Amino acid sequence: MSRSLRGIVREFGPAAQVVGTERYEPTRPGPGQVAVRMVLASINPSDLVTISGAYASRTVLPFVPGFEGVGVVEETGPGVRDLRAGQRVLPLGSAGAWQQTKVTDGRWCLAVRPELTDEQAATAYINPLTALLMTRHHVLDTGAEVVAVNAAASAIGRMLIRMLNRAGIRPIALVRRPHSLARLAGTELTAAVCTADRPAGEALHEITRGRGLDVALDAVGGTEGAELGRALAAGGTLVHYGLLSGQPLPPQLPAERRDVRIVLFRLRDWVHTVQAEAPDRLADALAEVFGLVLDGTAASQVAGVYPLSAVRQALERDATPGRRGKVLLSLAD
Repeated sequence: MSRSLRGIVREFGPAAQVVGTERYEPTRPGPGQVAVRMVLASINPSDLVTISGAYASRTVLPFVPGFEGVGVVEETGPGVRDLRAGQRVLPLGSAGAWQQTKVTDGRWCLAVRPELTDEQAATAYINPLTALLMTRHHVLDTGAEVVAVNAAASAIGRMLIRMLNRAGIRPIALVRRPHSLARLAGTELTAAVCTADRPAGEALHEITRGRGLDVALDAVGGTEGAELGRALAAGGTLVHYGLLSGQPLPPQLPAERRDVRIVLFRLRDWVHTVQAEAPDRLADALAEVFGLVLDGTAASQVAGVYPLSAVRQALERDATPGRRGKVLLSLAD
């Protein structure tokens, strides 16, 4: 294989400052492995949180970031029978999408539907599968009716709302900035609240007429996530899946609300569990997600595509306030 380019993190910190690039010689795939020529990769909050050092205890430096991307099988190692050169796949299960050649276990490479564009495929994993699993397991399967979503104008926030709308549920949407309310146009909501104008707890108490929430989907954490937890009805569930505030939920929250469930949802945990116990479930879930991407329910807008050599500019664009859509990295030469 020829020398390739990859993104590299050698110290934790703000992504636009610490992510660099370097040339490297990809290894040849060993038994059970494949070499995937990456085409496009997404920049996600989970990448930025990892780069920041929030998970330093389980992240070994240096590392190649990127949990989501699409590529083409370039070479297969001994014992790989279900994949072939030229096949388009999502290489899941580990970081490393921000490089031109990713060598990984073949069992983690899942085929992509031919109808999906590369941009759709590169954004068809983290947000869509997270939204699908949370909606199904914590809302639909529980019969929840009164649901709140914070960071509702984000890509995954709007995706969650569309999935809830498909099930006949009109959630309460919370946003942090007034201009974000316009991004909720076209969705069906019980109410939309800007927490810069009024406290979330006060608004939710009024909207639910004191009943409280059945389920709250929290992408923010910190004090805002805690407000959702305190707004739950007895027996309700707070699903904490993101850390946009950079702060964890207050440690005293479980003691304050012993009458509710607080669930920490991590897509990685679910994916690794089902891949070990019942890999067909992961393939089936992705097949369902691909359909939701194609019909628009789980579609992601793209704000820009940057070459990997301009990764710092891409990360600066990703951090721009009011950005609409995902920022992607092109791994082509």
